[in-house]
Amino acid sequence: MENATNNRQVNQSFDFLALKRLLDKNGHHKLKVVTDSMEPLIKVGETVTLSPVILNDLELFDIILFRQAAKLNAHFLVKINHKEDQYITRSLKFPNSNDYPIKWDQILGVVTSKKLGWFLKLKVMWASLRS
Repeated sequence: MENATNNRQVNQSFDFLALKRLLDKNGHHKLKVVTDSMEPLIKVGETVTLSPVILNDLELFDIILFRQAAKLNAHFLVKINHKEDQYITRSLKFPNSNDYPIKWDQILGVVTSKKLGWFLKLKVMWASLRS
C-alpha cells in the first residue's frame, strides 16, 4: 500500500501505530494499492478509502487492511472468531487459499470504498467448495 497524501511507498519501514492513530483521528485515510492481490476488484495504482474498524462490526467478506510479515495487506475476511482472537483472510488472486490467521491488533482498518459484490462472493464460495 502507498500513502496517497505524500505518495511514498509503505514498506517495511511503515509505522503501523502512527497510521492507526492517524486513521482514528481523521476517521478515514486514503492509501494507494501497490499489489494485485485483490484484482479485479481493486487494481494496482488505485486509491482506496480506509476507515477505523470496530470489533463487533466486522463481517464476512469485509476487506480489511492488516499488518503481516512487516507488510500491509488488504484482503477480505472469510472467518471471524472473536473468542479466540483469530481472523482468516483471502486474496482474490488466490480465492481458494486462506492466508495465515491474524489477530485483532494486526488489523489497521476496513476498506470502505470497495466491497465484494454478490458475483465475487459466489465465486469465492464456489472455489472453497472445490478445494
